[in-house]
Amino acid sequence: TGADFQHCDVSNPDDWHEVLKTLESLGRPDRIALNAGIQIAPPDAPLSEYQFEAMTVERYRRMMGVNVDGVVFGLKALLPRMREQGGGITATASIAGLGPLPFDPLYGTTKHAVVGLVRAVAAANEGSGLRINCICPGGVDTAIIPDALKAGGFNAMAPSVMAAEVVDLLTEGPNGEIRVKLAADQ
Repeated sequence: TGADFQHCDVSNPDDWHEVLKTLESLGRPDRIALNAGIQIAPPDAPLSEYQFEAMTVERYRRMMGVNVDGVVFGLKALLPRMREQGGGITATASIAGLGPLPFDPLYGTTKHAVVGLVRAVAAANEGSGLRINCICPGGVDTAIIPDALKAGGFNAMAPSVMAAEVVDLLTEGPNGEIRVKLAADQ
């Protein structure tokens, strides 16, 4: 695709400093998608490992780091560089950020946090020319979907469907929009 790759652990503020150095050489970004996420257990774990009672502190902290801190540190790094000239930032949450996810309640907790953060930061930046919004997909066919759900016939959208929705939000979505995308046609 001609794209450059740079490793970034989104939960590490030092990695965001390295991303900013790269961005300085490329120019000011005008569209950014913050799209990193993991669940409380690895995909090959049985669904019982996703339950609240099965949580380990290590898994919890890693998930909070990726799912919440990644958005917090990304916004902290990018807002000052994008606010003056405008643009769009879209954070990926989940339908689990708007309602319960009984099989992985802590994942749902992180996505509720992302929705709340985006709403607040968008309101705080109203009128700046910078649009900050959030996409809340239903299931997307990615590596974080538990194998047990896939084996049970879980129907997930193709990543290309979500990519198109994110591009639309980045270019057309109003500031503060929380968009739900349940399926390719919903």
